[in-house]
Amino acid sequence: MHPEGGERYQGAKTELTVRQLKAQDEATKAQREAIEVQKFAAVAEAKAADASIASAKAAEKAAEAEARAAEASIITAKATERAAEATERNAKYLLWSVGVAAFSAIASAVSAYYSYWSAVHPR
Repeated sequence: MHPEGGERYQGAKTELTVRQLKAQDEATKAQREAIEVQKFAAVAEAKAADASIASAKAAEKAAEAEARAAEASIITAKATERAAEATERNAKYLLWSVGVAAFSAIASAVSAYYSYWSAVHPR
């Protein structure tokens, strides 16, 4: 057995302490590296969250634009329907106008015939 005060014992004890300190130093370096990796991961997660928020906002704006486009389509369809109704009404007026004009032409022809008959065959 070695006495605690012996030179070999002190050397071994010093060697053991040096090895323990090196191991602690390596562990500290590994922890620092792990912390750096965690920081990097946290930054990446924050950037991903920002990108996700931006994507959600863009999707919301796109949905709003689609809703406005749908409203515009409804308004256009209603206007087209009203225009078609007006065109149909105008066509009916035109048909009546043609009928009245035809009746007027027939009446004028009859009147002209009677005028001619009266002129050619006086009483």
